[in-house]
Amino acid sequence: MTIPRIIPRAEHPISRGYIDPDALRVLYRLHRAGFKAYLVGGSVRDLMTGRTPKDFDVGTDARPQEIRRLFRNSRIIGRRFRLAHILFEGGKIVEVSTFRRTPEREEAESGTEGEADLLIRSDNVFGTPEQDAVRRDFTINGLFYDIATYAVLDYVGGAADLEKRLIRTIGDPHIRFREDPVRMLRAGEFAARLKFRMEPGLVEALGELKKELRRSAAPRVTEELLDPLRRGWGHDTYRLWSETGLLGVVLPELADAVSPSAPEAPFATLFWRMLHDLDARRQAGESPGDPVLLGVLFLPLVLAAIRQRGPGGRVDPSQILLVLENVVNPLALRMSLPNLATHLVKQSLYTLGSLTATRPDQPAARRLVTRSWFPHALALLSLYSKAAGRYHEVAAAWQDVLERAGRLPAESPRHPLAAAAPFPEALVPPPALLRAHAEPHILPLPHEIPPARRRRRRRGGRRPAAAGGPAG
Repeated sequence: MTIPRIIPRAEHPISRGYIDPDALRVLYRLHRAGFKAYLVGGSVRDLMTGRTPKDFDVGTDARPQEIRRLFRNSRIIGRRFRLAHILFEGGKIVEVSTFRRTPEREEAESGTEGEADLLIRSDNVFGTPEQDAVRRDFTINGLFYDIATYAVLDYVGGAADLEKRLIRTIGDPHIRFREDPVRMLRAGEFAARLKFRMEPGLVEALGELKKELRRSAAPRVTEELLDPLRRGWGHDTYRLWSETGLLGVVLPELADAVSPSAPEAPFATLFWRMLHDLDARRQAGESPGDPVLLGVLFLPLVLAAIRQRGPGGRVDPSQILLVLENVVNPLALRMSLPNLATHLVKQSLYTLGSLTATRPDQPAARRLVTRSWFPHALALLSLYSKAAGRYHEVAAAWQDVLERAGRLPAESPRHPLAAAAPFPEALVPPPALLRAHAEPHILPLPHEIPPARRRRRRRGGRRPAAAGGPAG
């Protein structure tokens, strides 16, 4: 049995005033019921480094059904890892998990190199706090905050690694990454987010085992890909994934298209600028939807496909949807994206070009604005215009329409006007709107071809039959 390092309240920066009140209620109710109740995982790590946690997870020796009986506002979820979600007003969830230990491994069929299969497929073996700490991924995530004593318990040396600004696995990184290859992506994300360095043995294991990521469940990998984009540190994370080769395993097409070292990647600069701007917007309080995040990942591939199809990046409009099908569908299938998300991404990318070719005062504007994917397309246009240095006036005009129509996300900053303007008032263009000037198409968008001419309707009905012709 390992005796933990106990860091008393006077020697660490965590205060109950920094902990979410609902998480405190959960901790205290478990403690008063006679159970151990610890704040665990990333919330302790963030509080120890002076950051605001995204969420507060609780660890306890109470079993899931005991937690369910203790909290009427709870539900049991999970199959591979059963835990309890405590539900609070406003959609807030406090996750409570029972202490676990690493399950006993049965002999598995040998792999290509004669090694046992270490991939964890079941994780419902309950254990002690020490066993729970040891089974976690990185030392900085193995710290516990005890609500009974207000002390931090450290079984794995996480506090020392926080001081050293070091990302280190708990145990042999080769074994930990083979148990759960997604940990390799998490290592890169933590290093990028916290500005920590990765332990040399961990870096070596990344290089040797990165192809193991292909064995992970696609939905889990997709969540890891989207998580840094949702939380505002996507640029640095994707840079590190690209440098370590992890991005080339999970999204090889994107890695080839945006590699900073590849001179034949014309859209690499655009991609990294869009990621940088996306992070800035997220940190300012905006919350772009997943179709926008996926659109940023797919846009370089779409632009590259368009450039390959036609001279100067110009293709027939009827071919744009075909390009989107060929580019987006295979990636969406590999990433296990829901059908709705795939549909919204394709429509947003297609509408992105239409927005630059249409003014808000034109009849076609009504058809664009009323589409469910219009806000996503406009968010992509805003990111594109800043990264490419083009279409600033057009993006600002459409943004004004969106704000006056009252279709901004709840967390986005609102326009100073008091109330949302209904259509058609929201489509009245601002005076500063200027038609986009013809300019060299350095970074082609899907719409950039001459628009098709409309057929003029004939007035006066059908032409009368010639004299002497057959009678009607």
